[in-house]
Amino acid sequence: MSSTRWLAGLLAAGAVAARAQTPGERIAATRALLARAEAAQAALARDDSVARAGESVRRRATPYSADALTVLLPAITDDVTGRRIVAGAVAMLDDMGGIPRGFIGSLVLVSDYAMDVDSVLRATGLRSRVRVHLDVGLHPDTLADDWKVATTVGRAFFGSRDREWREWLPWNVSVGWTMARDGQAAIRELMAGDTRAGAKCLAGEARSCRLWLGLDRDANPYAVRFTAAELRRTLAGRFFGSVGPSLIKDCLAGTDDACVRASSRGDVLPAIPAGYEARASLLRAARALHGPSVLERALADTTGSLGDRLARAAGVGTDSLVSEWRTWLLTAGGMARVRAGAREALPALLFGGLLLAAAAGSGRWR
Repeated sequence: MSSTRWLAGLLAAGAVAARAQTPGERIAATRALLARAEAAQAALARDDSVARAGESVRRRATPYSADALTVLLPAITDDVTGRRIVAGAVAMLDDMGGIPRGFIGSLVLVSDYAMDVDSVLRATGLRSRVRVHLDVGLHPDTLADDWKVATTVGRAFFGSRDREWREWLPWNVSVGWTMARDGQAAIRELMAGDTRAGAKCLAGEARSCRLWLGLDRDANPYAVRFTAAELRRTLAGRFFGSVGPSLIKDCLAGTDDACVRASSRGDVLPAIPAGYEARASLLRAARALHGPSVLERALADTTGSLGDRLARAAGVGTDSLVSEWRTWLLTAGGMARVRAGAREALPALLFGGLLLAAAAGSGRWR
């Protein structure tokens, strides 16, 4: 029961009792009742103040730092958990390798539940940093919230890139990407052969890999990255408010140009055939094959197509880069050319051969 309702009940009970008394008795009883109500209200206010003070102590922002990363978590977070979360996030960011330490150090991530943030930032000399909202609960989880911290940094970095990168990159810039989960999804997507560009890329045609991954600055991406039949299949049986019904009708009736024009309007389908897991796999392959600094250089580049930027950072041609990526992906990262000799590479090459044989023998691309 709320304090207001409790006081109202107390006054109502007093009013009932007062009806059986003389006027003088009623006045004295009313005064006593009001005194009791005021005392009870004061006690409730004191209890509430103590509770709020305790909550402020439990939720006071507490900084945890590792390397360039600083996170403010509520004070109720135990020190071991706080340090583990930040250290785990730093490990994920190091594994991705494309976000400069200077950028990470320009941020301070603040938990939703942290209080007295301004005073803590002022006391710790962190007021000049960009404050970033962090969706971490009152009781952070060591096993999950390091990923939240790392991907929050990735999202902030994503937002700082130029438009061309933002239209191509995964929202978290591939932070937290793993071969076991995301790499296998990318392999399945490539092997599905859902588009002609993807099927030809799987077969080893570098230009088709560039088309499938959306690496070139194509003036009309829907015309060169997809066939009219693929666009028609996507448009069939669907309604898109941003696309005129006559254009859809012409496309479904067999007018190829109408399919291209319809697909270019609104959010009919992505302009890049490859999904985010596959695009992220290209970033991971470039890092694995050309060193930890390649992504930092590429993601800082704003000149030319995305394929040009990645190839320039890796020091190879674009076709060479996508060919390396294809082999690296289909062998599940087995193309460790610096560390592995022929004997170590043989199982990976055999595995890749089996994948290619399976793809060549199934699907509509036979």
